[in-house]
Amino acid sequence: MRKLLMVCVLIFFCWQVSLAQSKTITGRVLDEKNNPVSSATVSAKGRKIATSTDGSGAFTITIPSGVNTLTISSVNFETEDVNVSANIHPLVSLKASTHSLNEVVVVAYGTQKRINTTGSIATIKAADLENKPFTSVDKSLQGFVTGLQSSSGSGAPGSATDIRIRGIGSITAGNSPLWVIDGVIANTDDLASNSTTTNPLSTLNPDDIESITVLKDAASQSIYGSRAANGVILVTTKKGRAGKTRLNFSTEIGQNDFAFKPKNRAVTTSEYQTLLRESVINAGYATDNTTADAFIVDPVNGLGLEPEYTKTNTNWIDAVTRKGKQQQYNLSMTGGDEKTQFYASAGYFKQDGITLATTFKRYNGSISITHKLNDKFTFATGLNGSNSDQRTPSNGGAFANPALSSFFLLPYTSPRNADGSLKYGDAQGQFPIGGGIYNPLVIAEFNKNASQQTSLRGYVTGEYKIFKDIKFTSRYSSEYFNLFEDQYRNPFYGDGQAQDGDGFASYRKYYNWTWSNYFDLKKNLNKSGDIYFDFKLGYEAQAYKDYVLQAGGQTFPKTLDLQNLASAATPTTSFTLPSENTTKSGFSNGDINYKDRYVLSGSFRRDASSVFGVNNRSGNFYSVGGSWNVSEESFMKKITLINTLKIRSSYGTGGNKSGFGSYTSLPTFAYGQNYNGLPGSALSNVGNPDLTWENNANFNLGVDISMLKNRLNITVEMYNRKTSGLIVRVPLSPTSGVTGQNRNVGGMTNKGYEISVGGRPLKTRDFTWDLSFNLSHNENRLTELYLGNPIPDPNGNLFNYNVGHDIYEFYTRQWAGVDPQNGNPLWYTDATKSATTSVVGQAKLSLSGVSALPKYFGSVMNTFTYKGFSIEAQVYYNFGNYVFQSFSRFINSDGALYSAYGQLTEQLESWKNPGDVAATPKLVFGGNKNSNATSTRYLYKGDYMRLRNLQISFALPASALKKLHLLNANIYLRGTNLITWGTDKRLPVDPETGSVSTGNFEVFIPKSLTAGVKIGFN
Repeated sequence: MRKLLMVCVLIFFCWQVSLAQSKTITGRVLDEKNNPVSSATVSAKGRKIATSTDGSGAFTITIPSGVNTLTISSVNFETEDVNVSANIHPLVSLKASTHSLNEVVVVAYGTQKRINTTGSIATIKAADLENKPFTSVDKSLQGFVTGLQSSSGSGAPGSATDIRIRGIGSITAGNSPLWVIDGVIANTDDLASNSTTTNPLSTLNPDDIESITVLKDAASQSIYGSRAANGVILVTTKKGRAGKTRLNFSTEIGQNDFAFKPKNRAVTTSEYQTLLRESVINAGYATDNTTADAFIVDPVNGLGLEPEYTKTNTNWIDAVTRKGKQQQYNLSMTGGDEKTQFYASAGYFKQDGITLATTFKRYNGSISITHKLNDKFTFATGLNGSNSDQRTPSNGGAFANPALSSFFLLPYTSPRNADGSLKYGDAQGQFPIGGGIYNPLVIAEFNKNASQQTSLRGYVTGEYKIFKDIKFTSRYSSEYFNLFEDQYRNPFYGDGQAQDGDGFASYRKYYNWTWSNYFDLKKNLNKSGDIYFDFKLGYEAQAYKDYVLQAGGQTFPKTLDLQNLASAATPTTSFTLPSENTTKSGFSNGDINYKDRYVLSGSFRRDASSVFGVNNRSGNFYSVGGSWNVSEESFMKKITLINTLKIRSSYGTGGNKSGFGSYTSLPTFAYGQNYNGLPGSALSNVGNPDLTWENNANFNLGVDISMLKNRLNITVEMYNRKTSGLIVRVPLSPTSGVTGQNRNVGGMTNKGYEISVGGRPLKTRDFTWDLSFNLSHNENRLTELYLGNPIPDPNGNLFNYNVGHDIYEFYTRQWAGVDPQNGNPLWYTDATKSATTSVVGQAKLSLSGVSALPKYFGSVMNTFTYKGFSIEAQVYYNFGNYVFQSFSRFINSDGALYSAYGQLTEQLESWKNPGDVAATPKLVFGGNKNSNATSTRYLYKGDYMRLRNLQISFALPASALKKLHLLNANIYLRGTNLITWGTDKRLPVDPETGSVSTGNFEVFIPKSLTAGVKIGFN
């Protein structure tokens, strides 16, 4: 008994001694804006003891009493050493760094130290994505990455966004980058059958994203092989962090309004009368204003300006728009211990567009769990789901398009009757609004065009450490979409009236999975560990399945209460359409590092896909790259001005297999060619057994330099991207039963450079000014086409593809201006511009010499921080392209379409007297020699600058947080798309018109004014 007591005392004493020899440090890690830094590594200097910060930036670590320094490191931040000898509750502020050689970045199939990268990689942090007033994350990328052009032609909530990386690489295949979300090869195509625009990325909550990595060159992207030609965007969602469970809550509310109001607006009623008088006098129907007024009010002549309408002046822009409300709420929870970590979130987002009948609403949730079973095996899984509801009106030339109506409707007409009721027709179904355009208020009230998306994205990952230097990873990722569309057009008025109402429904089910298995070998080649390599070898399989069910009907009951297809008396459409394709791949990549000075990398991938011909289903893709970290050389150590100098270069290939369907290579017959009441089929595609990938060869040269103690960072890159084997539809004789065949017969190049400069011009104890600037330039040229023959744009845009020219060079008649002697229109007879004519039939269609693609784009960003206050401002710019507005010929018609459609104020500046130098021809009622025929007259300069983001925020100080028992609290005001300037004064639409720079009367792009709060607590 006595011995047992002595043992217990000894154990207790040893335990007390051990406690006395260790200490527990609890602290927080913030960035320079006082935002929490999650996933930062906190380690005891000189010891193998480490932990990481949670979502609120908090950490807890127990270290020996003799250790007094912690090392704090995180992606995109400079490493910081913190003395904790006298402070066991440190508050650490990390400085942003984009050129730290020890920084860890997300790359294909894992992570990598920046010192080992030889390619062009850009990373966007969670703080730049969270709580933005955008429905999808792709809209947040504008201006953040050199070489990446992000443009949204439509301002509809939930609309698609065009993303182009280093130019346009294809004619008929896709030009969008490959998105990889937590390992799954994601589908970002518009899956809608009837809705104007939908975006699968709008189902992903940006607040659940940890980081986005953009891969722009061969060394970084070629490992994705047949899908990498247009660049790769890697999305990593948030994961759990060890430590006490933390809660984070954020909310943002505000409203939306016009981002851009053109100077060239729709005329008022009095201005319209002025135009009418001038046009009828010039046409010879009147001799002066008095006789012109008599002609104008004469309904026999069809002008429709009866006396009762002259007192009406409707601003149709105001009639079809509103102040749209915006709100979002996000709640997340993270925690766990050294073995198991979790992350869970829930969110709600709602945005009302500024145009009638445009809304977007999303509910989302996610959960992820990481469990370390033992020192060898780690398991992780995650699931992200959402349900969204979107309402979007028609676009383009549809009579039900509210954006078109706001320009086309006559100002002397009204949307309402004298008693305030909506005006939508008399007993005979006439449309007294004018010009055949429907009253947009009635369409918004009576019709429905809705879509609902349900999505699930998930992954399961197992990682097994076989030996000290080698591990095996298996990851299964998948996504599932369920899209339901429901359209109803009422029987009383509009497009559905002639059919006594009609309806359309579509159900689409999409499933996509990716299974990756690979070995990762990391090995030191010498005892000191300063020569080492990293090598991956793997196999990947991917499958895509799609199913569409559509139905339609007409003849609905004369009521707005019965809108489902079950109420339609006459079925009109009913069909299903399944499709699927598969891809299997073997891949490898590796890099070798020699004393952090020289790095050599390479990758190889072999893909086989079911979408290509039996003779060419497999393709090989590769890359080689190298970098020289000059600043690690001994002769550079004495140059204290330069902290980092790195030269890197790469060359490799990638493929493009998107955008042209799953069965293009196969000869197919289409059913529906019925005969004598019996089902029939006919040849629809001749197929091509030799059809294969478009091939992209990419050369990149880059220089990274950091100076003045990392206060000035500069990156310059040059690239040459050559595409061969472009898939082009080659014409065939009509006697074959088909008009063409897809073949690999085209070539194209994209050359350019990118400059990124970031610095800290001023820093004091309490004040910091950060400034960054980026610029991108790209030049596109077609180098090869079938037999050298030009190809009309298959999508009906104003392009004609010619060897030696920009793919998006506009092709039309060349406008020569107005004859100053008589006010008649003039066109150049041909592309030489050596002669002019006033006869439109004598003006040949030709290439204009101007393009839809910008020559330069980028942004300037400033951040000012004073104690807890910060101001951020981003200005985005775009120069060198032209915008085509196809509908300008109707509303800038020089009298050709007066009394039918509203006109632009540009018409008020028309030619009036001999000798006048005017941009607008003489106004002639009925038309002036077809002066409004399509030509370069309706091309407008696409130059603009836009205050993309302005944010003022305040972070509560530590003393206030302690009293409130909070980990962090930020309050902010934000404005998005606040000011647009530098535009062509004649431009009648927003200059941001999508990648083809063609206005199509889309929903107006909004500016947003919002206020938000972000809070972290236990």
